[in-house]
Amino acid sequence: MLARLGNVLYWIACIVAALMLGLGVLVWFTERQSGDFETVVYLTVIGVAAWMIGRGCRYVLART
Repeated sequence: MLARLGNVLYWIACIVAALMLGLGVLVWFTERQSGDFETVVYLTVIGVAAWMIGRGCRYVLART
């Protein structure tokens, strides 16, 4: 039961990470002239952090 929960949390975190990275790419290509590089970095950091949290949940709960 906990293994399934770990996998579900991992996939939810992967979806959040993909959305953040996709939003970062969108901001990068649409707001390049205004210099919103900080926003792209923040979105990338949030995406990577979400993925790592999901990976940690999967490791602890599913032991994989």
